[in-house]
Amino acid sequence: MPVELTYDNILKWMKEYFQAYNAYAQNPDTVARMCDYFAPDLEFFPYTAQLEHIHTTNRDDFLRVLTGHPPGYEAFTVEDLVIDERQKCVVALLKAEIFDSKTDELLLAKRYLVHYRLVLDENDTIKIQKILFFWEVLPPGVLDVRDLFEGVRK
Repeated sequence: MPVELTYDNILKWMKEYFQAYNAYAQNPDTVARMCDYFAPDLEFFPYTAQLEHIHTTNRDDFLRVLTGHPPGYEAFTVEDLVIDERQKCVVALLKAEIFDSKTDELLLAKRYLVHYRLVLDENDTIKIQKILFFWEVLPPGVLDVRDLFEGVRK
């Protein structure tokens, strides 16, 4: 049965998406499960000075980005969702907690503001087609994501 982009359907789907993200998105062995949520032509636009180099224009590249920081992993807690069914978009305020991959120690927490543009695919399944990504700037001297993953980028 085709899915319509109604408020209730989008809300249910986004809740499933965030559960799947936390469970599967950052593990190379399970990241392919995220294809259920991302359109093949997914575009990711980071509006963050430290991440401008990871703009992507397809799902496969974005999946590589998700698994590209093995020293740590993110867990998202949704703090607020704004759903606009007419414009087919969702804006999420997320608390992102970054944990050490080996010890599960909490390394830092910060807020992300993420704008998701949705589409229905050929099977009338909801997919994310575009992500506009912003993050909280932490005070100077406070450990940040860039500090954690600096060695990975080199």
